[in-house]
Amino acid sequence: MKKFLKKIFFWDDPTAGAVFGWILSLVSTFCFSNFHLLNRFFFSVSKGDRLFNSPVVLVTGIIQALLTVYCLFLSTVFFFRQDQSRYKMFFWYISVAITVMIFSLGTMLEHKWLIFIIGTSLIFAGYNALCIRKRNFGWYITLLVCGTACWPGVMVLVAVSQCLDCHGGELFFPVAVTWRVPIVYSAVLFYIAFMLSNFKLWTSANNKRLRDVWGVRCNVLLTILVISYLSTVAAALEQQKKCQTALTALEKNFQRKISADALKEIYYRNRKTDENFHIALEKSWKEFNGKDQILNQIISESAQLDKLPEQYRSKFFSTEAEKIGKFFDAPLPARERNYSSGTLMSMLLPDLNVMRRAAWFFAWQIRIACENKDYPKAILAWKRSAAIREYLKYDTSLIAILVMIAVDNIRLDSLEQLLASNMLGDDDLQDIQSFLCNSVKRMPEIKRDVLYFEAVLGSDAVYGLANGSMSGDTENAGAEGIKHYRFLVPGIWYLANRNYYNLLSHYNVESIDKVDKKIEYSPENLLAAMIMPPLKTSADRMMEMEMRYQAFNALIEAEKIKRKTGKYPEKLPLNITDHFSGKPLLYKLGKHEKREVYLKKEKHPDGAIEQGYYYSTEYRIKTVYGVSVWSVGRNKTDDCGLNGMKNGEKTDDQRALLILPE
Repeated sequence: MKKFLKKIFFWDDPTAGAVFGWILSLVSTFCFSNFHLLNRFFFSVSKGDRLFNSPVVLVTGIIQALLTVYCLFLSTVFFFRQDQSRYKMFFWYISVAITVMIFSLGTMLEHKWLIFIIGTSLIFAGYNALCIRKRNFGWYITLLVCGTACWPGVMVLVAVSQCLDCHGGELFFPVAVTWRVPIVYSAVLFYIAFMLSNFKLWTSANNKRLRDVWGVRCNVLLTILVISYLSTVAAALEQQKKCQTALTALEKNFQRKISADALKEIYYRNRKTDENFHIALEKSWKEFNGKDQILNQIISESAQLDKLPEQYRSKFFSTEAEKIGKFFDAPLPARERNYSSGTLMSMLLPDLNVMRRAAWFFAWQIRIACENKDYPKAILAWKRSAAIREYLKYDTSLIAILVMIAVDNIRLDSLEQLLASNMLGDDDLQDIQSFLCNSVKRMPEIKRDVLYFEAVLGSDAVYGLANGSMSGDTENAGAEGIKHYRFLVPGIWYLANRNYYNLLSHYNVESIDKVDKKIEYSPENLLAAMIMPPLKTSADRMMEMEMRYQAFNALIEAEKIKRKTGKYPEKLPLNITDHFSGKPLLYKLGKHEKREVYLKKEKHPDGAIEQGYYYSTEYRIKTVYGVSVWSVGRNKTDDCGLNGMKNGEKTDDQRALLILPE
């Protein structure tokens, strides 16, 4: 046993142990990082604190930790056996202490990686200078030169990984982007020379040759390294071929290219752009709102709020309000957007918030005009709000369509008030029915357009990792992407391609409602799962919107029958099937529960608002008399038309309600 331990820990030949330990450390780190440690990383991202719940992760971590301790032990034995004088041992302990201090200092600074690399490299070089007894200055100078030459490549890699602009590689080694890639690969060669110089110095200090201490063990380790590297690269290349096949199939499915240029063409559709128009609109909003935080709060709430103060009622028909309204008298021009490959995920959509606020603004105008029986102002606000929807329909991104759904829900809430006011004529009802029918007919096209947009968006993001560039800006650090460094990190390259393939496969369906549920987190799916939104949930929201269109269509039909016959029909006037239940939409003439929002004036505790008070909202259930049509919604349970929380339970019916005087 004693002989076995001496052999394992190289007690009789610490120089060979040090060389073997360093090679083992490099090989094990590469192999584990390309196979098991990447699984550990992805598992930790998806599971958080439950990292060690995975047996594979736990075993992998323990093995890597034991190998690291083993390699450090071999190096420590070598250095202590070199020279056991008090001076050298004192320097050894001081070196360890300084290394710990530098690492601690680095964690508190912005460039912790730089502090740590430079500090430990200097200590390592200094310790070699003191511990190497033989005056082999040529190898020592080679060690210093190669160690120094590694730094620019390391800095560039860190800059690329952190997507920094003019930091890291460019800050300390300013070169053109085309030169950063050769610098990184050159750093690998310099690092190999650096390690060989170390090995040469250690063996020379013991009057040995490097080939005498290399041994079969080191050759076995290098063979394992080569096999691991080549197999990972081969797997990545094979996966890349599968990605190309999946991309071709996806383009065939949509009958168009999966590209940023195709999205750009769909968005503009020969529309004129006018950035000044949108800047002027935002300026008018600021003039209307001013610094009135309460008005900002009111304009961000539904028009069903109760007890609106008179000062704000008049505000919605002021000169500033009319200035906003005129922007929506004609079709809105397109806002300029940057559809560039590599940047789609970061594309900003500031106009969506403006459009949502405009929908609430017109909803308040409709509500106030209905209460005042002012038909011209009510119908003008209704028509102006239609311009918002027409503007949003050109943007096929998922977030824009969800905003469009929110806008249409706000408009349909206002339609309930318009119907209850009894101000709409037969022509108005016919126009509204046409709008509802066209909206239902367009829904399949919207679902497919959204699916295409998200497919391009996700493909653009993951492609930047798997095959392309991370950014269209080729002048900044990190613009090259993993493609240019894929042979340094073949494991990540392989997983990026796996994620890319899985993402493309999930989008290769007919419509958004055909997409499987959210992608499960795993090393092969993590990037795809993080990028791919919950399309199934979004499809359900679109289905809910479609059912509400249909409910209002049937409700208006009931109103038209009442105007002809003098009474509402006893059952659903149109044969419309509820997609959630598979049965006809529900219809009722009588008493209904209605969930309304109430506005409560309260004092502000810290006086942060200038007026010293603010409005809070609360929801109440009240009973009204009327006629309604509704869908049971996603839960497929009849909640009597309610949508929202009631007695702590969630309801999700999609209803059209016409309140009548009892």
